[in-house]
Amino acid sequence: MPTPCGTRIQTVNTNNTRLIMKKALFSAPAILLAAAMFTASCGGNTGKSESNKDSIAFDSIKVDSTLSLTEDTAGPRCHVSLCLTYAKGKNAEMINDSIIRSGILSPDYFSITSEKISPEEAVDSFVKRYMAEYKKEYGEMYKATGNNGASFNCEYLVKTYVLDDSEKYFTYIADVYMYGGGAHGSSVVVARNIDASTGKIISLKDLFVPGYEPELNALIVKALCEKYEVKDLNGLHDKSVFAWIDVYAPDNFIIGKDDITFIYSPDEIASHAEGEIRVTIKNSDLERLFKK
Repeated sequence: MPTPCGTRIQTVNTNNTRLIMKKALFSAPAILLAAAMFTASCGGNTGKSESNKDSIAFDSIKVDSTLSLTEDTAGPRCHVSLCLTYAKGKNAEMINDSIIRSGILSPDYFSITSEKISPEEAVDSFVKRYMAEYKKEYGEMYKATGNNGASFNCEYLVKTYVLDDSEKYFTYIADVYMYGGGAHGSSVVVARNIDASTGKIISLKDLFVPGYEPELNALIVKALCEKYEVKDLNGLHDKSVFAWIDVYAPDNFIIGKDDITFIYSPDEIASHAEGEIRVTIKNSDLERLFKK
């Protein structure tokens, strides 16, 4: 696995970066904005096998910004840290467009428009809009209550990297942490598989024949039964797994060399205490379902 995005980046404090927001955007509140935007090896891919993927490389953009709601720097604030890995080389424009519109950033501002946007512009636009919405929504609530400032803190952290275990696909991984007040934040992993030859995101329907769902669901139940040491779906229900929802395969998955790993986020199919749940199924067990 490659080094996660951001581990080798030093944040630079400057008033001259393109991500510095003008004071006119947030007139009254003071803005504490430490922004750094540059390409660095904060995300990357593993050594490639001989394939058409050799013409694609990956680099990253990092930004780290903080906005205070009040003149008091100890008051409520929003912290955003993004490290966005992007492609360079063959099909880079298509790959980057797919990544930007794949939902790795939330809210997904970019899926509602088909306008072309570069990774640098996407990071710039996302941070500005996120901060503006925080100021408006949290600012109004804080002004109305006037107390318990810590509950109005907000944090959004995204680190991305690329796996290169499959012969045909890259898997783009985003480790996301979100906090918007309350007892604790939430962490999720978002995986998107990219066809190196087309630059498009691959879904389960692209991989499997029509009507694959029942057999794939049965394989998922079997794997989970082994994981939780129970006999059947009823045993999984006793463990809170799929207790209130029908069995399904998520479009959040990692295509490996010899298998596929499905990722269920915390609270998605089980109680919060179970955390993230991963189910790995070997390609040999999926052979009948793959499109030829």
